[in-house]
Amino acid sequence: MVPAVLALCLSAASSAWSQVTVQLRGGAPDRTVTAAVALDRGREVRVVQSGKPEVRELLPWDEVRGLVDASGRASASEFIEIAEDLWRARIRVARNDAALAKPLLARHWDRLRGEDGPTAQLMAEGLLRAALEEGDLVAAAGPWIECLRLGLDGTPTRFPALTPMLDDSTGLLPGLAPFAPSELRDALAKALASAAASTRRSGDAAGASSDVAATVAAQMARLLELSGGASPAAGASAGDAPAIRALGAVEAIATAADARARERAVAEFDRRYPEPPAFFAAWRLAAIGAGSAREARAAAPQDRAAALLRAALDNLAVPASGLDKTGLVDAYAIEVAEALTREAGDTAAAAALASLKAERLRDAAVKLGPAPTPAAVAPNDGGARGTTRS
Repeated sequence: MVPAVLALCLSAASSAWSQVTVQLRGGAPDRTVTAAVALDRGREVRVVQSGKPEVRELLPWDEVRGLVDASGRASASEFIEIAEDLWRARIRVARNDAALAKPLLARHWDRLRGEDGPTAQLMAEGLLRAALEEGDLVAAAGPWIECLRLGLDGTPTRFPALTPMLDDSTGLLPGLAPFAPSELRDALAKALASAAASTRRSGDAAGASSDVAATVAAQMARLLELSGGASPAAGASAGDAPAIRALGAVEAIATAADARARERAVAEFDRRYPEPPAFFAAWRLAAIGAGSAREARAAAPQDRAAALLRAALDNLAVPASGLDKTGLVDAYAIEVAEALTREAGDTAAAAALASLKAERLRDAAVKLGPAPTPAAVAPNDGGARGTTRS
């Protein structure tokens, strides 16, 4: 495994070294290292400066230009090559060119994923920014969960001058919603489930932050499956972390047993979040629409058509609100409304809604999977399920 910071390399290099000079970039003074201290099974490592035994520093690899031993020989060339890639990537991300940084970061993602500290933060944040620049939400899922985990550990952003990507109050990613149109839903749910599994594996001994991040990824995957027509699970995830609580509030609305229970869940959401950010308010409306659609489809035959049309209106409240800045939550809600009106027998309205959904998807400018085919649409869920992305 590649060390997340410099001292792991030093501690693993040669016990014969009594002194190593660490050459840093950006005009920072070199460090003369006489000891290396590895903490937390080598995931967080610090160097101790010569003559200053109480001074410990975390030196991210992207800030290291070279390592020279006491005889003047350059050392640890493998790690310096990685440091060079990470330095170039950091510069590109900092100038808002994350797409160019992506190949440099992706080269080392498998080796550094699950590490702690500033190097891991650079890797995850750079790949997340690149994915969002490209409109690739499936590729964004894993890096987002890593950014969430590192943030819970207190690791600060490596790009404080850039616009933050995660919501400050919850750690959620506004552009990645638990409600997505059929063209994207399955691939996104699978990516989040994979991120949950990877985070749990890397966090076997890491503690609470890994548990929270894995739980959030699993919650998101479950909500996406629910929005596609899956049956509600026995209960929402428990936990005190802000992201878990926020997604739990959304899930409680979407899975409410009936209209009265849904009203109580909405009231509880509004009590907890009296002034939610726009993206989260859009998720609230989408959850109401999802629950209303499920209830309408279970209505008695004589009441079903009217219930379906009321549920369609509940879903159309999402695009009518203007809260969704991505276009994807709007597209999801319009897709559900289209299916509901078609089931109610209003094929003209359904066709108009299908055109509106296509317009929203074009405006969203995100990478989608193949368009659903008629064979992939189950008649009893009105097109709520989508196809798997290739």
